[in-house]
Amino acid sequence: MKNIDYTQICVCANLRKKTRVVTQLYDKLLQPTGLKITQYSMLANIDHQQSVSISRLGEILLLDQTTITRNINLLKQNGYVDITKDPQDARTKVITLTEKGGEKLNEAAPIWEEIQEKIINDIGLEKYEDFYETLKSIQKIIQSYDEE
Repeated sequence: MKNIDYTQICVCANLRKKTRVVTQLYDKLLQPTGLKITQYSMLANIDHQQSVSISRLGEILLLDQTTITRNINLLKQNGYVDITKDPQDARTKVITLTEKGGEKLNEAAPIWEEIQEKIINDIGLEKYEDFYETLKSIQKIIQSYDEE
């Protein structure tokens, strides 16, 4: 049997290591805004959706309800989002961006865009597009296990 170093080829371990490094970079460069990349992503998605329920935001970001709620509460404490009850369903909480949240998003967006552009330019658009498609394929494979 071939001597394989499973620590070097494990899909999960490699993705986790690389995402930690990427997350640390985004967090470091976003630091002047006071936002972490997870918070920026939430604000951007809330802004894009106009208003969104906590469960729908979890589906979009592929995060569990607890993680979404914890982060949304931090954003609310900072005055970046409002949480209201859905007029059609009082059990559903709807999140909207406040004016302060919009300003914070506008402050952070150029930093995020600069990081994005640098990474994509450094690896090349074609490689980035291939990478993005590979990640989507991995996600589909993983989701197919849930359906079995």
